[in-house]
Amino acid sequence: MYLCAVKNADTRERILHRMYGDIHKNGFQGLRADKVVADMDITKGALYHYFPSKQSIGIAVVDEIIKPNYLAFYRALNQSIGHPIDQIKAHIVELSRIMDDENIALGCPLNNLIQEMSPIDEVFRLQLKSVIDGMYRSVADALRRGQAAGLVKENIDPDAVANFYLSSLEGSFGIAKVQKSVPMFRSSMDMLCQFMESLRK
Repeated sequence: MYLCAVKNADTRERILHRMYGDIHKNGFQGLRADKVVADMDITKGALYHYFPSKQSIGIAVVDEIIKPNYLAFYRALNQSIGHPIDQIKAHIVELSRIMDDENIALGCPLNNLIQEMSPIDEVFRLQLKSVIDGMYRSVADALRRGQAAGLVKENIDPDAVANFYLSSLEGSFGIAKVQKSVPMFRSSMDMLCQFMESLRK
C-alpha cells in the first residue's frame, strides 16, 4: 500500500494526520472530527480554526497526505531514464512486499474514498480523480518513452495499458480487502508483473 507516514508536525498537521487515520479506519462519513480532537486534547476552536468544515478536512487529507504519498513513485517515474517495465514492476513488487493483514483489512485509502465519496460529492470526486489522473499519465508517458527508446513493444497502446494497470492495481486492493487475504493480493500483483513483463520488446 502507499503508506502515509505520520511525522512530528505542528498542530494543524497533527490534526490532519489523525483525521487521515480515522478516515482510513471508519470512512469519511464515519469521521467524528470532534471526537478525534478531543482524544488529542485539542479544542474544537482549534479544529475549526484550521478546518472550517468537515469537507475541508477531507479535501486536505486528499491533497496533503494521500496525493503526495501516492504520486511519489510516479513523479520519480516521470524523471527516470531507466527501463519503464523494470521500474513499474519494482513498484508492484514493493507494494506486495509491504502489504500486511492490517493494511489489507483497512484497504487502500484512495480506493476507499473513491468508492465512498465519488457518487455523492463532486468536489471530492474531482480531487480523487486528480490523483488517479497523475498516476495514469505517468505510466502512459513512461511507456511511450519506452517505445521511443525501443524498450517497449510498438503495438501496445500506452493509454490502454495505463488504464488496465491502474484498474488491476486498485481492483486487487478491493478484492483482497473483502477477502481479508494478503496472499490473494500478492498473487494478483504477481500476475500484474507478468503482464507488464509481456510488454517488453
